Amino acid sequence: MPAISREQENTTDRINWFIRVNGVLTDAFLVEYRILDVTAGGGLPGTQIFPVAAGTYEDVTNAPGKFNAGSYYAYDNGNAEGWTPAVALPIGTYCIQWRWKISASAPLQLGNEEFEVLVQSAGSSAETYCSVDDIRDLGITVTMADDAKVLATIQLAQAFIERACRQWFIPKIIIVKFDGTDSDAIHMGVPIITIDYLKLNNGGELSPDLYRVYNSRTYPDDRRNPRIKLVGPNEFRDIFIAPVTWGIRLLFRKGRQNQEVKGTFGFVEEDGTTPALIHHATCKLTVQKLSEPLFVAPGTVPSVPAPPPILGPLIEEVTDDHKRKYGQPGGELKKSPAGLSGVTNDQEILDIIKLYKAPIGIATPANWTMRG
Repeated sequence: MPAISREQENTTDRINWFIRVNGVLTDAFLVEYRILDVTAGGGLPGTQIFPVAAGTYEDVTNAPGKFNAGSYYAYDNGNAEGWTPAVALPIGTYCIQWRWKISASAPLQLGNEEFEVLVQSAGSSAETYCSVDDIRDLGITVTMADDAKVLATIQLAQAFIERACRQWFIPKIIIVKFDGTDSDAIHMGVPIITIDYLKLNNGGELSPDLYRVYNSRTYPDDRRNPRIKLVGPNEFRDIFIAPVTWGIRLLFRKGRQNQEVKGTFGFVEEDGTTPALIHHATCKLTVQKLSEPLFVAPGTVPSVPAPPPILGPLIEEVTDDHKRKYGQPGGELKKSPAGLSGVTNDQEILDIIKLYKAPIGIATPANWTMRG
């Protein structure tokens, strides 16, 4: 569930809405939203808080409320900024109600999404995989840990998961420079959400018609193999619009950081949210760390497990020579995977990390040329 703090301006990667036609992001004829207060727990219809007039909607059909093809976010046209919860707004659950028309003659369609309004110090799900309220719901009370400590522990758990998985699970806008390999494709280490521009071979921005972005999050799922592939001139029937190339196709020419990409990257679901299993693992690891403090009060009797037997299980016996061989007490010792030892022994968390671990990327040149 998305979350936003009081007096925190909404951004394109926080409370947003995506419209697709046949799986493709598509601009709609009309897109509007309103925000309803459902903190009382009664659910919809709730009480409208934005726009102020009941029954009205805020129009975000065009920029800046529309920030990309088929992509919209909660923008306040009157204040010329992303919608911002007032400091006096009660914390709790709210609902943003979207409505849109694909064409002028199409019927209105509705979509609802709940989100949390938090106190200023509680953080946000746009930067963390779970919220402070998620941890409170799992039994961590304010007496056990205040909001600042909970948020710090969430960030610690998130840092571990990102390091173990070698990727992140929220949208991040970054600029990447990489070496050309004389290939017509470049593979990215983190799934691609959108590409703002591609600068090819130390040149200017390449027209989007000249490359394909593999960023599907449905079927086929490109998150395990995110890449950008250049389009060859053979795909253009009109010779006057075909790109000028060396040989028969465009290539990422061999060089040192001579290619540049700006875009939004992250392993997220189709709606831009953190995968449910990663959310669950972050919550579980956070609760573990908060429930098992590093230090205990003086005089507290520590709870320790019973020691293993001195002898392990009998694994070999030779009766005539009276020879017996015992296994390691407590079970066979195994080397812990690098980077995971001592952080958690929870098998569920470790298995989730295996599911979402990014493949190791190795750049291999293709189509070598004689040009240095």
